[in-house]
This record gives sequence, C-alpha cells and structure tokens, in this order.
Amino acid sequence: MSLRFKIHYIKEHASNVHTSIFLHITSSSLKKCQRLADCSGFPFIKLTMAESFDMLMDVSPKKLAWNFLVYVVRLWEAPSRYNPKEINSIEMGGRIQASVPKALVRRWNDNLAEFKMYKMSNFIVVDKREKTKTTMNRWTLNFSHRTVVLLVENPTFPLQAFRLTQISELLNADRIDDSQLVDIMGKVVGKEDPRELITSKGKETKCLAILVEDLDNYRIGCVLFGDMVDQILPYLDDGRVEPLIVVLQFFRPSRWNEKTSVQSHFDVSKLRINPDLDEVRDFRDRRLAAIPSNLVRISQVNTNNSHSGADELKRGDVTVNTIEEALNSTQEGPLWIAGTVVAINSGKDDWFYKSCKKCPKKIETPIGNRYECGKCGHTHGSASLRFKVEVMAYDCTGSITLLLWDRETVQLCGRQAEQIKDEEELYAEGYPAALESLLERKLLFKVNVKSSNIKLYDQVYTVMKVCEDDTIFEMHLPNKTFSTVTDTGCSNSVDLSAAMVNINNLSDSQYSVDVVEDSVTSLKCKTPAKIATIVLNQQIPINIENEEELGFSTNKLTRNRGKRQKMQVHDNNE
Repeated sequence: MSLRFKIHYIKEHASNVHTSIFLHITSSSLKKCQRLADCSGFPFIKLTMAESFDMLMDVSPKKLAWNFLVYVVRLWEAPSRYNPKEINSIEMGGRIQASVPKALVRRWNDNLAEFKMYKMSNFIVVDKREKTKTTMNRWTLNFSHRTVVLLVENPTFPLQAFRLTQISELLNADRIDDSQLVDIMGKVVGKEDPRELITSKGKETKCLAILVEDLDNYRIGCVLFGDMVDQILPYLDDGRVEPLIVVLQFFRPSRWNEKTSVQSHFDVSKLRINPDLDEVRDFRDRRLAAIPSNLVRISQVNTNNSHSGADELKRGDVTVNTIEEALNSTQEGPLWIAGTVVAINSGKDDWFYKSCKKCPKKIETPIGNRYECGKCGHTHGSASLRFKVEVMAYDCTGSITLLLWDRETVQLCGRQAEQIKDEEELYAEGYPAALESLLERKLLFKVNVKSSNIKLYDQVYTVMKVCEDDTIFEMHLPNKTFSTVTDTGCSNSVDLSAAMVNINNLSDSQYSVDVVEDSVTSLKCKTPAKIATIVLNQQIPINIENEEELGFSTNKLTRNRGKRQKMQVHDNNE
C-alpha cells in the first residue's frame, strides 16, 4: 500500500519559514523513514500524513463519512412555499447539489459564500428527484448536525465555476430538455424595452429580453425577470462602446414555435455581468482579437412582436378600419378595428379553458391522474386555466363578435384566470365580476380575418393584439364619426345596415331568424350596454387556423349555448 506523506521542514534559526515536501512511500518503509527523520540532524523535521479527499463522481448513499475539497459556485435561498419571506433551505449547485435543511439554516446562513473553497465532511446522500436540475449528478448532499465545513484560505487548485453550454448546441438540438438548467456566456448585442407583468399569483414583476452572442457568432434570446432587470439596465446605456459580457448561470432553456431561448428560473438563476474571472477575461480577449470592429452600441430589438400592439400603431403605417369594413372584408389576414366593448357573450363555464402548463394547447380529459399535452408532449398532475372570453364590440357602422384569448384578457383585466376562478363572485349572467372591467372600454383590436369568416359566415373574429391607450385610440379613429354613449348607457346612434340580413339570399340554413329578431329588439329597446349580454340561439364554432402567428392552439372551441337550431327560411313571396 502506498501512502502520501508531507514533510514539514522548519529551519533552526528561522522558525517562521516553512517548506513542505511531498513524498510517496510504502507502508513497509514508514519506520525506516521515521528513523531517518530523527537521525538526520534536523530535529525540526516532522513527518505527517497528508489528508485525502473523496471525488464527487464517487458519491453514493452507502456511507456518511464523505470528505470533500470543493468550491461553492452557486448559492441561493429557497423560500418557504407558504411564507415567501421565510427561508426553507439553503441550496448550493455546481458539479453536485448540496442542501442545508430549514433546521440548520441559521447555523450556516452567514458561513458560506460563492467562489470560496471549503473542506466539507459528513453528509447524508439522498436522491431528491428534483424537477429542475442544476447538475447531471443525481445525488444531493444533505447537511446534518454532524457536517463540518472549514474555509480554505489558500486554494490548492484553480476555480472552474461554470459548465458552459454552446449556443449552437441548444439551437441545433432535436429536443430541448427544459428541466436541465444551463450556463451560457456571451456578449449582449441587443435589448428590448422592459415590460411590466403580473404573475399567476397576482404578483407584479417585470421582464426584459436581451440578445446574447458567443464567439462563433451564434445568437440566442434571453428573458430576464424581476431583480435581474434592474441589475442589467444601467449597463444597457446607448453610449456604451465596451463589450458587455454576461454569464447566464443556471438558466432554463425553452423552445416555442421553433424558436429557442433561455430565461431566468426563480431564485436558482444568477446573472453575472462582466465578472472578474479567468473564463470571462479569456472570452473578452478572444472576442476583441477576432472581431475588433464589433465594439458597437447595443441595438434595440423586438424579440416578441406579439406584445407590441401599441408600438405597431405608433409607427404610423397602420390603417384602422370600421367594423363594417372588417365584416365586408374578402381578404384573409390581420386588420385593425376600433370599437367599444358593449357585451360579454360568456357564461359560467365558457370564459376559460383547461390548458397545458407549458403551452396554451387545450387539454381534454386526463389520463388517469395526469394530463398529457398532445402538442408539446409534457405531462402534468394538473392543468392550467386560461381565458377564452367572447365579447361584442360596437362602433357607428355595426357590431362584431370578438374572441379574446388569455394574453389579451390578462392585459385588459389585469388578473389571471386561475386567480379569479375561485375568488370572484359570479355576475348575474354567470361570468366573473372581474370581467366587468371590459365593458364600455374603447379599444383598438387587431383581428384575424380567416377564410371561415369570409366563406363560411363565421361571425367570431379572433383578436391577435389589443391596444388600450386612449391617446392612440383617438389618433387612429376611422374617418366615420364614432358613436357616443349616453349617461344611461344607451347608444344614441343606431345603424341597422350591419345588423340586417337579406333573408331571401341566405344560403346557410343553419342560421336562425331569432338572431336577427334579437338584434333588432335589442336596438329598439336600447338595452344599457352594461348589462347587454347577448344570448345567441346558435352554436358558433371557433377555430384558430393561424396558430404559428398567434401562438395559440388549434382547438375548435364551441359555445355551449344550446344545440344548433336548423330552420327553413321561406320566401315571403311564396
């Protein structure tokens, strides 16, 4: 057996000077070496056994007396599920994950720091089976009351903090594993304006999208949330000429509509801006050597056009149509209209739908106790609730039925569907009272005119974007005078041209005369807009055909207002 020993030699007249020599000797030669040390004439020579350490790759639950010499490369606090202000555990990530349980948080809270080397011993090895993983190692080192941690003032090997993933590897991957967090290093070459958000739990936050480029000129979008937005904003100055190097540590990869990106993941992720590390210095030097002319300002980009309805209108190249023009349009594609929301055509159970937690695809009945998404393939123990609200908008030329999906409804009412499902009292017509805020709103809608609207007389138009800015609304009103609403909530200008139908030429026998009668009756009695919920006597199929543009599923959602009534319409001259 070969043992490693360390000889500490202390000079006789300089007791403060130490010299260490490492020797590999066999155990059979141990006594001989000890005698040699005693008889060498140097009484201050001391023979001691060097400390041995375990390798992280050898970790298993088979023992407790583990002894490691490691760096802490990422440290974060996991809040309690029930009280966000309370620390539930302290987590450490890197080549392996370590966890300090709640009972020991106070003991270790101020005694651990990132990028420091420690001697750590005595752990309980467990398999936590975390849904989100910071390492490829399946085991987690749990701190116990026997765990010993000692700071190493003079590290014996260099720090390699990150396990960097190449951007090209993510872009070219056949399938993205969004449960495995990644490290990415790159230069910020683009930015988007920050936006305010409301989480599913009703918490206000903000997000910011940036564009990151690596040494091979591959680019990937990155979405930052919460405090990271405030952290990076001072560095995104338009006058900056030096490269802004960032390390995205433990970020979550994702792919949606064939576009790959990464985003911060709660408290686990860490944004490091121009850190003083060897890897970053090497990246900067190689970047400057390869492309010295690339020191340009960070450009303004728009990584998600679906949220930029106001920006699209501000460009000035958009024509806003009247509702009558939209109804008479024979060309497929998007167009903008202006209108006032005068009715909500949703009841108790049809203002929302159950969807996948990863994408907006509708989920049908569960398989056992799990929901499986037919679009992205993810399975979950529960489904999400998303808005699917049908409203009617009106201007001086007519009225139109619009379908608002989750994104636009959240933008307008400021709350999530799951948030109000159990909290809000139902209005008299069955939908939540929170949706009342939609009524009497003057809005600009970008609607998608589909072939079914043109050829099949589908009366429901899908909303792609919405703008609620009053100033932009007034600037983009159509040439025709917009109708006004009196204090009693009744319209004082009525145009039946868009509501009346030529019954003699009606080719679709599935339409009911009651629809026309209801429209005329509602106009005659001037029902107040606040309670003008219109109940149709027919079933209207709703089908999103252009799902790639809208980012929504292609479910055929139908209004459950009763069975479709078929009536034979006779000519009055017969």
